Amino acid sequence: MKAPRPLFLSMLVVVASLMPATPASASLIDWRDQAIYMVMTDRFKNGDPTNDLDSVPGKADWWQGGDLQGVIDELDYIKGLGMTAIWITPASEQTKGGYHGYWTLDPYKVDPHLGDMAKLQELVRKAHERSLRVVLDIVPNHLGAGHPWLTDGAHAGWFHADCPINFSDQTSVENCWLAGLPDLNTENPVVRAYLIDWANWLVDQTGVDGFRVDAARHLSKDFLRALTSALHTKHPAFWILGEVYSSGYRYQSGFLDAGLDAVTDFQTYDSVRIGLDPRGNLGQLTTSPSLAADLGAGREDSRAIFIDNHDVARFVGRDTPDAATMARLEEAIVYLFTMPGTPVLYYGTEVALPGGPDPDDRRPMPWTGGDETVRQLVRDLATMRQAIPSLRRGSFDEIQSERGLVVYDRRGGPDVAVIAINGDEQRSVDVPLAKLGLDGGDLHRTMGSGISGNIDGSILRMTLAPRAAGIFLVGATHDTFGLPLWSLLLLAVAVVLVAAAVVTLARRQLPRRV
Repeated sequence: MKAPRPLFLSMLVVVASLMPATPASASLIDWRDQAIYMVMTDRFKNGDPTNDLDSVPGKADWWQGGDLQGVIDELDYIKGLGMTAIWITPASEQTKGGYHGYWTLDPYKVDPHLGDMAKLQELVRKAHERSLRVVLDIVPNHLGAGHPWLTDGAHAGWFHADCPINFSDQTSVENCWLAGLPDLNTENPVVRAYLIDWANWLVDQTGVDGFRVDAARHLSKDFLRALTSALHTKHPAFWILGEVYSSGYRYQSGFLDAGLDAVTDFQTYDSVRIGLDPRGNLGQLTTSPSLAADLGAGREDSRAIFIDNHDVARFVGRDTPDAATMARLEEAIVYLFTMPGTPVLYYGTEVALPGGPDPDDRRPMPWTGGDETVRQLVRDLATMRQAIPSLRRGSFDEIQSERGLVVYDRRGGPDVAVIAINGDEQRSVDVPLAKLGLDGGDLHRTMGSGISGNIDGSILRMTLAPRAAGIFLVGATHDTFGLPLWSLLLLAVAVVLVAAAVVTLARRQLPRRV
């Protein structure tokens, strides 16, 4: 039986009035709002044994069987971690042994160890069905060692002359061969047109949401301007992250000038590595936000934050982590999800996967066992970050910084997020609310193990166990349910209307007396 139409419409109007309005810019993508899960496809999961070909499980410098189907199979896992995007290593066909994807043979083909173009398209489609964005790694700087184009005669002038790189000379960085790999001559108009056409074709074919440009510092800025301009002209919302392997923001800023939307943040990686070393100085953790102005006005957050990746040793090192290392890993993950920029979590970090330098940092993802405590921390942090605007887009303010303690806040929404990362001693820390820009307020929520806090008058009082890290959300005092008075009144009206509808339905369903 249907509810009376006028009453039903009234209920809809009231309920709709309680819902937040959708902003006009909802369709625009701000990558500060994203949290990226980085996957090395060959090492993630073997979803289709029929394409294993010459894979050898356990052989560190060879194909081990992971594929695009394996990533598809675990999209729900990635989504369940609270992540909003995935970054997969290059899918192009590789020269011998290029399990990682950075030794291109044919950029227009998907490597058969991974699947085919239809499978890559399926991955993107199914990721989008789950509201996951996809970033695809591309390699426009070089091809695989011994590439047939070097000697076929048809590609004369396509490569720079082989020479060792002098990293103090930018011309040498751009023109010499990185790790002995044939360096493409992107000044050649034919080569440039080929690469730009291919990049746009790849977006059109796959529907990916962004590229991570490998070895971007080895590409001339003139070429980068041409590439990024062509991509943004055809795909205005497309995101282009460049791997600029440098800890200098001023140096990296030139690549943002050339059209990249963001750069890999090696400065923050260095801060984590130094600050969270067992003998490190936690004060180092505030260095990168204070230096980020060197990226340029309005671009301070144009950086992809990471604590480890496929080019550096895992945060926990090559051995099974002990309790002290696990505590430092939890601190690093809290830091990762509370820094300005876009956090990138490397596959396996959420289960404390060990690994030394390349290729040991690319061990297969363990799908049984692992540390559930760290995985749950990732879920909690990623979920909180999505819910709290100040953690995504807020300012960064240093409150206290010393060798054994760092406290900072993020402001920019209803709640101020106060983050505390402690050293080896138990501590009590007091923060005046005025220092947070607040006249008063409540402690709405805390997150992290070994922490507690309360508001005492105009002071936020925090207690931190050794090696504890946590978030304290402080904001204005709310009325009941945390809603403003006008919303409470409308909610009360809605409750009355719903109750009236229920009573009306019940009366109509009662048997009539004869």
